[in-house]
Amino acid sequence: MPSLTSSSNGPGRASERTHLLPPTSSTPSSGSSTPTASSKSRHHNLAGLPAWRFRVICAALWACTFFCALDGTVVATLLTPIGSAFHASNQASWLGTSYLLALCCFTPIYGRLSDLLGRREAQLIALSFFTVGTFLCAIAPSMYFLIAARCVAGMGGGGVASMGVIIFTDLVDLRRRGLWQGISNIFFGLGGALGGPLGGFISDRWGWRIVFFLQTPLLVAAGIAVFFFVRIPPSAVPKDAEEPWRVKIKRIDYLGSMTLVVAVASLLLSVSLKTSARTPSGVEYAWSDPLIWGLLIVSAVFTFLFLLVEARFALQPILPLSLMSRRTPLAVGLGLFCVVTNQFSIMYNIPLFFSAVRLESASVAGAHLLPYSLALGTGSVTIGYLMRRTGKYWSACVASAGLMVVTSIMLLFWRTDVPRWLTWVGPIPAGFGYAGVLTSTLVALMTNVTRAGKGEQAVATSMSYLFRTIGQVLGVALSAALVQSIIQRDLSRLITGPDAAEVIDLIRHSTESIPSLSPAHRAAAIHAYDHALNVVFIANMVLSAVSVLVLAFIKEEEMPESQRAEPADDGGLGAS
Repeated sequence: MPSLTSSSNGPGRASERTHLLPPTSSTPSSGSSTPTASSKSRHHNLAGLPAWRFRVICAALWACTFFCALDGTVVATLLTPIGSAFHASNQASWLGTSYLLALCCFTPIYGRLSDLLGRREAQLIALSFFTVGTFLCAIAPSMYFLIAARCVAGMGGGGVASMGVIIFTDLVDLRRRGLWQGISNIFFGLGGALGGPLGGFISDRWGWRIVFFLQTPLLVAAGIAVFFFVRIPPSAVPKDAEEPWRVKIKRIDYLGSMTLVVAVASLLLSVSLKTSARTPSGVEYAWSDPLIWGLLIVSAVFTFLFLLVEARFALQPILPLSLMSRRTPLAVGLGLFCVVTNQFSIMYNIPLFFSAVRLESASVAGAHLLPYSLALGTGSVTIGYLMRRTGKYWSACVASAGLMVVTSIMLLFWRTDVPRWLTWVGPIPAGFGYAGVLTSTLVALMTNVTRAGKGEQAVATSMSYLFRTIGQVLGVALSAALVQSIIQRDLSRLITGPDAAEVIDLIRHSTESIPSLSPAHRAAAIHAYDHALNVVFIANMVLSAVSVLVLAFIKEEEMPESQRAEPADDGGLGAS
């Protein structure tokens, strides 16, 4: 295997004075020949795949990532027309909630499933759920059917995203892993950015069902590409994937999967009911409601049962406790939870600030997130490139989390009289930092589990996605609950009279009504939202600081030199 170092330095191991990985090879001297396929393959292709097949795999995985992101924002723009079509606007929010619930519950299962069944098989299972769920949305005869269909799509959506990361980890050198993840994040951001306007355009002209119908053949095409081209050589996948199917089925952790699904679903359902649902009598759920605390108790009980199953009974746990007992995986998991909770809280409440405090239109509010989106793509690639050049990830991770603190501090100055330039600049550090954290923590986690030598790369990836998806749901739900609690208290003090309850309820549930209120009521509404969002931004600042402290516990380790395969012929790639 060719050395990664230059000829003058020799192939010696890194010393205390060198980078964790040697610098990249310099330009060949004038007397050197054209680089061979073997020298080219070592830059990214651990499995030694032909260059064309490697590119096709990348295209297939990036297409899956793009469609997964597109779907999320497409559905968000269709809530109003779907609710109107079924005369069930009060249930429309459950289209997103049901998807996220299934996403959180089933994402951690795909890592171990891919170890047992194979990467391609696990990706195809995820794509099948996602595609079938999308098609069922297109033919849904009722709102309840549509909510169930979104749940089916969510069962696959988490696997589509996490399996793309897992397959790239099998194929790409750790040093360059961050850069390739940055490119994947660009496709994810592009899908998320196009979903909203594209979904709205199609829905306005041909109806919301066409949006789902158009996605279905594209997802089928992506599945065909995965089936024929995502064939990873046996040297790049766990040996478990080569066992007979009868043995594989017996090794699946059914009991652990079931207890985890119930634990996560109960937790998220309790929070979702509290923040976005009403009782049959039309009253909002209180934390003291028997249904809410009953679900929380169920979540606690099944969490205990899940830990017991993983520790005592599972042959191959879907979430090994030995993984979470190590310093770096634990810091990555908890750090990602804090970072994602904080980030989704910020991104949810920035548009709310413009609509409720500045009384701007939805298009203006959305435009202020454009710099954030650009920073997101730039941050992924930049941090990935820096890690490739230096071979280090700890400083990139902590510095990226620190940028999110900068945005949180800027948001403290977002009041009714905030300078306009600050509303454009404020989200930029958070976008760059968030992308940097996602990229650097992935490299840190993969370095740790690779050096541990237990074959836990796929399981660790699913673990990180579990923390991320739970943080995503809780970030939006808990910040919304805090905002509504403060608004209710402030408006009850500021608005009195016989119609006070009706006005307060209108302000809390429709920010679009604020400009049409009387001057006194409008001023009270702006004051209440201004105060509530400021409290949320203070909480964001505290949480972002905690994120930095938690991620600082990640241990810098030398990235292992991967055993790269020689470029393969066109055949011999039957393993998956």
